[in-house]
Amino acid sequence: MRIEEEVAAKVYRMRELHEDFSRGCYQEMNDNYSNHFTGKLYMPAIGEVRTFTGEEIKEGNKEAASYYKGKKIMFIYSGLQIVPQSDKQAAVSYHITHKSDGKLVNTLSLEVWEKEKDGEWRMIRWYEEKGIGRPI
Repeated sequence: MRIEEEVAAKVYRMRELHEDFSRGCYQEMNDNYSNHFTGKLYMPAIGEVRTFTGEEIKEGNKEAASYYKGKKIMFIYSGLQIVPQSDKQAAVSYHITHKSDGKLVNTLSLEVWEKEKDGEWRMIRWYEEKGIGRPI
């Protein structure tokens, strides 16, 4: 399988796992983050960029699963671009439309995935620009 296909499968699985927050599930998602993960997220509600370690993003996913449990949520991914950087690393970008709580949020995501020693692709870096939620 080509790098683009392998990484695309991981990205689309992450979309499904985000929707699993509605069932309170998060552990499989957390398994997709490298132990040396670093991430940044622009939060329009507070007007700043927050930085996350691997431990912090995993704890945030646990909190999100608790918050969204029992709620109807939807994530639509579009415009997926995968740029192999080597045989073990790829940069990924895509647009996310997130629907929940009667709001629509548009986001742009940039990720770097790396094939680790165990042969699994995991996210090592991430930057996301969220828009302000607007009523559906």
